[in-house]
Amino acid sequence: MTIEAPVKRSSLARLERIARAAIPFLVSGALLTYLFRRIDIRVALDYMTADILLRFSLPLLLFLGITLLIEAQCLHRVTLANQRDAKPLSRVTAARIKAACYLLGLLNYALGAGGLSILLQRRTGASLGAAAGMVFLIALFDIGSVLAWVAGGAALLQSDAFGVRLGLLGGVILAIVAGFVFLRAPIALGPLEAVRNLAILRAPRTASATLLFEIGVLRLLFVSCFVALTGALFWAFGIEVGLIQLGLNVGLMLVVSALPIAAGGLGTGQIVFVELFSGLAPDAQLLAASIVFSIGMILARALIGFFFAPEFTREALAAAREAAEEKTMSAPDEIPDRRVE
Repeated sequence: MTIEAPVKRSSLARLERIARAAIPFLVSGALLTYLFRRIDIRVALDYMTADILLRFSLPLLLFLGITLLIEAQCLHRVTLANQRDAKPLSRVTAARIKAACYLLGLLNYALGAGGLSILLQRRTGASLGAAAGMVFLIALFDIGSVLAWVAGGAALLQSDAFGVRLGLLGGVILAIVAGFVFLRAPIALGPLEAVRNLAILRAPRTASATLLFEIGVLRLLFVSCFVALTGALFWAFGIEVGLIQLGLNVGLMLVVSALPIAAGGLGTGQIVFVELFSGLAPDAQLLAASIVFSIGMILARALIGFFFAPEFTREALAAAREAAEEKTMSAPDEIPDRRVE
C-alpha cells in the first residue's frame, strides 16, 4: 500500500494534466465542426486568395513589432519602478521574455500571465508574488482598456439603450478608480488591510501617478493596435466597417478570447466574429476573415517566440508544466507510517 498509493496518485495526476490540456482543443474542434456545418467551408476558402493574404501580412508584421515594443516598455517601466522588489529589466530582455510567453498566452491568457510571472521572477530576483503583482498591474490596464473600447463604442452607437450604455461606461471607469482608491487609501482598513498588503497587490498599490498614466496610455495603445489590425483585415478582404462598430466588436472579441475554453481562441473567435459582424458581408467571407486572423496571429506569435527567444520559450513551457504538476500534487494523500519488514 505504501508503494502503490503514490504510483496510483501520480498516474491520476498525469491523466488529469492530459485531460486539462486536451479540453480546449476538444472545445475548439467541436465549435469549428458546428460552424463548418452551418457555413460551407469550401465557399469560405474561396475567399482566401494569395492577394488577400499578402495585403494582410504587412499590417500583421507591423502589429507584432509595435505591440512587442509596447510590451517591452511596460515590463521595463514596472520593474524599474519596483527596484525594492526586483532588478530592473532591459527593454531587450523584457521583449524576449514576453515573446517567449506568446505561445502560452495563445493557449490561455492566464497561462501566459503565469509563465510571464515566473520568467520575471527568475530574471529580476523578485518573489513570485511581487513578479505576479507587476504582471497584474499591466493586466488591470488591459482589462480597463478593453472595457473602455466596449463601453465607449456602445455609448456612441445610436440606440434606445443609449443611456444604459453611457451608464456602463461610467460604471467601468468608477470600478477602476474605486479599486485604486482602495489600494492606495492613506488610512487603515481594518480586516481589509491584510488583503491590501498582499505581495501581488504591491505594484498597483505603490506605483506613482506618472507610472500609472504611462502604463494606462501604453495599454490603451496596445488594445487600439488590435482594433487597427482588425480594420486592416477588413481592408484586405474589401469589407467596409465603421470605426465605432469595429472598436466595440473587437473589444467584445478580446473579452471572449481571454476565456480559457478554447485553444488559441479557435472556434470561439470564429463564432463571435461572424455573429458580431453579421450583415457587413456574407457569412462565408466573414468566416474566411476570422480564420486568416486567428491562424496568422497564432503562427506569427509562435514563430516569434521560437526564433526570437528560444531558451526563454523552453523555460516558460517547462515552468508551466512544473506549476501544473505542483498544483495536482499539492494535496497528497496521507500515507500510513508503515515500514516494510
